Amino acid sequence: MAADPAPLSDTAQHVRAYPAAARTGPHPGLLWMHGGAFVGGSLDIAESDAVCTRLAQAGIACIAVDYRLVPGFRSRRRRHPDAVRYPLPLDDCERAWHHLRDRLDSLNVDRQRVHVGGASAGGALAVTLTMRLLQTGQHPPAGVVLAYPYLHAELPPLGADVRRAVRGPRRLGTFNRAAVRWIAHNYVGRDRLDLLAEALPGGADLTGFPPTLIVNSDRDTLRASGEAFADELRTYHCPVDIRCEPGTSHGHLNRPDHPGFERTLGTITTWLTR
Repeated sequence: MAADPAPLSDTAQHVRAYPAAARTGPHPGLLWMHGGAFVGGSLDIAESDAVCTRLAQAGIACIAVDYRLVPGFRSRRRRHPDAVRYPLPLDDCERAWHHLRDRLDSLNVDRQRVHVGGASAGGALAVTLTMRLLQTGQHPPAGVVLAYPYLHAELPPLGADVRRAVRGPRRLGTFNRAAVRWIAHNYVGRDRLDLLAEALPGGADLTGFPPTLIVNSDRDTLRASGEAFADELRTYHCPVDIRCEPGTSHGHLNRPDHPGFERTLGTITTWLTR
């Protein structure tokens, strides 16, 4: 069972702690952000709760972040000047990072093995949080874990393997170029498109970025974003381990009954406890 959410002192958001299962410590730690195109998701979806529960059972202390969401397509607040936009969700993740750092002793976490990670849009938050920490001279994570991440404001060109994987009926649920662009524009606000390069990390300077694990979904056009980001990390000589989970579509960590869920969590566990 997950612990009750614990509110952060200086924001309305919440986090949820998942102490590592009892065994010899100290343990690796992970700050985890769910996906949902920045407009959806919560601490209770499988991509947050089931993922963190499974990792905690494997000996990894987790804190899940309930960052503020931007308005959805049909939201009446979509054009409201006070609507949540970038960088507010990222600010919430940074506060949660410091909350985790403050709890390392109580969670019995190894200070040299504190990581950040996220799925889909949560992957963008994990990367931009890491970049912010590096740029401001703060203590960066030891590593970054990304599941089918959304990292580019424009969908990168699809490789031949991706095009084959998303042909026919299996294309349902994938993201086309217009959808990827809409998510990005909605995240920053259509009157603030100059912030896109700052809000989404694709194409950014990745000097000093920590070791990174990327697990893409097989039948997912956003696999092109994960693959392009891996190439960008290599350009900056940053260690990267990239995998593709066979037989999965985008969001497969939201489906605990799918074999890809357990395989991906096994990959993440091995990488974090290596």
